Amino acid sequence: MKKILLVAGTRPNFIKLAPLYHTLKTTKSFELFICHTGQHFDFNMSDVFWQNLELPAPDFQLNIKGSGVVDTIGKSILGINEVVKVHTFDLLIVFGDVNATVAGAIVGSQSHIPVMHIEAGLRSFDRDMPEEINRIITDHISNYLIVSEPSGIKNLQDEGFDSSKFFMAGNIMIECLLRTKHLWEKITLSKEAETFYQKRPVIATFHRPENVDNKESLQRIVEILLSFSNSQPVVFPVHPRTKAMLEQNGFLAQLQKEKELLILEPLSYFEFLKLISNSGLVITDSGGIQEETSFLNIPCVTFRKNTERPVTVQLGTNLLMSIWEKAYMEKIEAHKKLIRQRKPVSIPLWDNDVSTRIVSFIKNKI
Repeated sequence: MKKILLVAGTRPNFIKLAPLYHTLKTTKSFELFICHTGQHFDFNMSDVFWQNLELPAPDFQLNIKGSGVVDTIGKSILGINEVVKVHTFDLLIVFGDVNATVAGAIVGSQSHIPVMHIEAGLRSFDRDMPEEINRIITDHISNYLIVSEPSGIKNLQDEGFDSSKFFMAGNIMIECLLRTKHLWEKITLSKEAETFYQKRPVIATFHRPENVDNKESLQRIVEILLSFSNSQPVVFPVHPRTKAMLEQNGFLAQLQKEKELLILEPLSYFEFLKLISNSGLVITDSGGIQEETSFLNIPCVTFRKNTERPVTVQLGTNLLMSIWEKAYMEKIEAHKKLIRQRKPVSIPLWDNDVSTRIVSFIKNKI
């Protein structure tokens, strides 16, 4: 029986891993092992996702606590290497673009284990983003590249990859959303969150360094949140890093005073999906949320200068915008109106069969 190691480290990894794990398990053709590097260590950012997604406890729990990108990648490489030194694997699978992704790919490549990258080929063309460096390195040392959207194929072709290495399977995050819909639609929110949920609120998430690590840009984010809360309810689940920066700069107390702005701890995957499914707008700097909102036909504004998921702008509900846009409210209202008036657009291969297509590919390769 072929042995497969699935390496994960953060919330997006878990969401992409779950459908593939369950489909691989049903084939009974593979022995599966999960390595959790521990990059997300807050309970709601990690353990609760595994429970929601009905995943078993990780076979290897590394509990990596790095002091930055390089330190985290280095410690993750050492931890994953200890696993592959003791155990033999026929395939190592990594997901997305986080530090665990590139660390797993490096260990697999240097240990002569075939590496598969799920969500390959995405590019923001912004080397200031740590995730962009992770994506490029991972793709170029992986043996098999599983692509989620058409831009991924074009990017890999432009970078000279042979077509035999990549495969368009579709968006596995959307499969996870669909597989769990019957559960997250029924989940009970906290009393406060439920009150805001009924009002079709604005949902806000911000965590990227360019937005929250600089006091000037963080202050601008606070201004945007306050301007929305003046006219409509806003729910703001605060990423641990963002919360620390808000506290450090004296902004958190200011936000907490607003009656129409609900500050929450990080939500479980199910809680977050339920909240955005009934929201009037999502404002974010996240990658995956652009996809979830596009699939659910919820207007989304991504406060970044670029996106590695252009299909969410071309076919979905996503609008890119600088945090320094002067007429942001007018442009956002026009965007919301446009999304409400048009018919929902389906994005090719964003469906419930992504993991089945990936497993068929794996069977043909190992």
